[in-house]
Amino acid sequence: MSKRTRQQVVLEIVAERRPPNQAALAAELERRGFCVTQATLSRDIAELALVKSRHGYLRPEDAPGNSKPQLADPRGTIRRLVLKVTPAQNLVVIRTAVGGAQPVGLALDDGAHPEVLGTIAGDDTVLVVTGDRAAANIFASRLLELIG
Repeated sequence: MSKRTRQQVVLEIVAERRPPNQAALAAELERRGFCVTQATLSRDIAELALVKSRHGYLRPEDAPGNSKPQLADPRGTIRRLVLKVTPAQNLVVIRTAVGGAQPVGLALDDGAHPEVLGTIAGDDTVLVVTGDRAAANIFASRLLELIG
């Protein structure tokens, strides 16, 4: 089944059920015949600009204010949501406020961080992949400086 079809089903599920987390969304997708990884589901959520609310995931048009989320200030997003930064080999594990991982992952994927090869965002944790241990340590240090 195609990505487009899968994402359409994600939008239908969100409109019908407002799943409270990625696990619930993944379970409903599987029930409908789509077996996806957490990374794929995170990308779908970001590409569809789904909004995480206290009532579960919402389509952008269903969110308060009826607009797509904007990351006009990625540094502010990082400062507000990042709680802990831990380098581990060529990875950096970032703990965020609940529901903050996807906006932080999106802010880090903006290309402004040359050490970042990619991110995987869950609900309150972002895994950042860098090229090597040195790059992970440099990135973690810069991030720690940014959040104070």
